[in-house]
Amino acid sequence: MWRTLVVVGAFVLVAGALFAWSHALFPLLAGFLLAYIAHPLASFFERHRLPRILGFLVVLVLFAGTMALVCVVFVPAVINELALISQKLPSWQEVMQERVAALVASLKTRFPQAYDLLQQRLTAWAQENLPTMAERAVKWAGQATISVLGLVGVLFNLVLVPVIAAYLTVDFRRFLDGLRKLVPRPVLPTVDSVAGDVHAVLASFVRGQLMVSLALAVMYTGGLLVVRAPLALVIGPLAGLLSLVPYLGLVVGGSSALILSLLDHQDIIHPLGVLVVFVVAQNIEGWVLTPRLLGRRVGLHPVWVLVALLLGGELFGLPGVVVAVPVAAALRVLLLRAVQAYHESAFYQGSGPEVVLYVREGKAACGDLRAMVAGVLDKRGVPLRVVDIATNPALLETFSDRAPVLEVDREIVAEGVRDNDVAEAALVRALEGRT
Repeated sequence: MWRTLVVVGAFVLVAGALFAWSHALFPLLAGFLLAYIAHPLASFFERHRLPRILGFLVVLVLFAGTMALVCVVFVPAVINELALISQKLPSWQEVMQERVAALVASLKTRFPQAYDLLQQRLTAWAQENLPTMAERAVKWAGQATISVLGLVGVLFNLVLVPVIAAYLTVDFRRFLDGLRKLVPRPVLPTVDSVAGDVHAVLASFVRGQLMVSLALAVMYTGGLLVVRAPLALVIGPLAGLLSLVPYLGLVVGGSSALILSLLDHQDIIHPLGVLVVFVVAQNIEGWVLTPRLLGRRVGLHPVWVLVALLLGGELFGLPGVVVAVPVAAALRVLLLRAVQAYHESAFYQGSGPEVVLYVREGKAACGDLRAMVAGVLDKRGVPLRVVDIATNPALLETFSDRAPVLEVDREIVAEGVRDNDVAEAALVRALEGRT
């Protein structure tokens, strides 16, 4: 238990340090991310006796090709839509002025005292803040100058990141081996197991979330084109891209499309069509895409997603919001491992009988027996340790097709169970003989 807790704590501390220094370490972190993405393809080339650098070059070419395709196909369509929107802006401005003027006149007639109070407050605010507008303008100009100077750093990072990623892709295995040599030998198996679980979850999340965002972009764009929403070719892909951060694409894309449709068509039918598009797309994403592409292993409760987004934004700003969900998914793995270690500890289990159930995931009989055993043990306050033999070659060779196997104090009381009633009776007899 203590080894697992130490490993989990070390992972959390390292992650916290990386986030705390994320600005200074950005080129290294971004380069490692690119190398991490290119590693499977580089390993494929390596198995076929080709240089690993080809994997990184393929990823880089795919990215550059995608950007070029966007510039050739997508950008002209966006420019055309923006030109149409600019032609409609004067009429939209007239509509807004008419609606606002009518609303203000209505408020002044119905609530004269509140209107006078609001007007006084606005006047006082203007008198207080207008003299300082010049100072703020100078400050903003200075910040803009700093931002322009910072653009040089951004361009430098754009060159530096691929260079770092290329070196890390070539030496990725050596880099990981170097990190493994720093780990104390007694906790190395636990570190390898935890790192493998985190890697599996992050890989599943990245692949699944990218596919979900792409599907949402297609649905948003197609639906907005059908309902003739303004800037459909801009809002649809943008909402899909922002869906990499949960709920952000829905909020930004839905509100933008709704407001523009209301201004452009000035009726209720087209805004309702926009609402239908986003509601249908979100339901397809929630009930079909996410369960199939991400699965339960990565799935997080919506409350935890919102908490992760809030904490990420509060602690690290926009970068924290972007990486909040994958980090929360990785922390979920660490937390589950820590809880599992606690449940398997002598402190939690006490001195009662030790019950171990050896299962093989995907086997129906294992799931049925596990549910029955958990119910019996919960009533008696006896902990249950479940071991998947597929994760341990030695156990897999020992039990083979005998799973599920139920063991009480290292004595097998049931194996290859087909009748849960018989297994339950054997379990109860074994427990009564040890209490």
